[in-house]
Amino acid sequence: MLRKLKRILPVLLLASSLSASTNFDLQRLADGVYAVIVKPGSSAGSNGAVIITKDEVLVVDTHYRPSFARELIGEIAKLTPNPVRYVANTHWHNDHTQGNEAYFNAFPKGVELLSHVNTRRDIVDKAIPNMREDLATTTPNAIKQLEERLASNTDPALKPRLEASLGDRKAYLAELKSIEISLPTLTFDHSMILHKGGREIRLLYFGRGHTEGDVVVFLPKEKILITGDLLTSGIPFFRDGHPAEWTATLKGVSHLEFDTAVPGHGPVQTGKSQMGRLIAYLDDLVTGVRKMANEGKSFDEVKATLDLSKHKDGLAGFTGTLGNELAVKRTYDEAKGLVP
Repeated sequence: MLRKLKRILPVLLLASSLSASTNFDLQRLADGVYAVIVKPGSSAGSNGAVIITKDEVLVVDTHYRPSFARELIGEIAKLTPNPVRYVANTHWHNDHTQGNEAYFNAFPKGVELLSHVNTRRDIVDKAIPNMREDLATTTPNAIKQLEERLASNTDPALKPRLEASLGDRKAYLAELKSIEISLPTLTFDHSMILHKGGREIRLLYFGRGHTEGDVVVFLPKEKILITGDLLTSGIPFFRDGHPAEWTATLKGVSHLEFDTAVPGHGPVQTGKSQMGRLIAYLDDLVTGVRKMANEGKSFDEVKATLDLSKHKDGLAGFTGTLGNELAVKRTYDEAKGLVP
């Protein structure tokens, strides 16, 4: 009985330590492997993952702010005394990269930041300019609008939510003034494989999709896949997407032997059914939009006639008959040759 209690007690202590995080839910997927799932209502941005080896730690994605990254660093310290030596950015979007600097500051003996070559380029060309625009315009405007809504609000039930949103935006603005997105120090074209402490960690590039530099992190022994925003619980963000290639990219990823997937947003997934649903949606989206675009139909005509509603089950946030208007618009622009 005593031996059994000794086995159970560390699990109970671990569960209690993981519940302390304000913004993250750390879910144990295998020995030393944790999904970092953003809690509902948090502005931390993206999910991520923590992979502990014999002597080191690899972290996948760094969230929207260095303060969020520091919070996760504190949670990692509860799991292991091992230092973080590797950080992987799955792509360039700011909610996956703006916490990069926290790891360089926390581990001065050295951190290697890993990404696809296109992601490093896009952090320079897109993420950093986006952050500056956020500081100069986007966030100040959001604060002003929230202040105006709060001043004119007559609903007592709404007031706490508006105040919380305003406080969060002001905290973000204060932090933005000192953020410097640290750049990847090691980049690759197609794959990078780390062999650390008996664990094999594969970083793989299958082609363009959500962005031009999406990589997945794959643990073949554990059959765990961390996808970034190539896969979410619904229809991912399409602003920088390449719809026609996204389908082929996901089909390539789907051939990996994984049982568990950590998406860029949303809950941990079991099996490949969610990926299959997104692939099916993408296939019909691209086929339908391209056909109408080639027939000379305008975007408004495509919006009025395209029906993808058969895919709505299982894709969180699916709206109307299109699922997501931005997805259709990006696909239409791609079909018309407007997407580089």
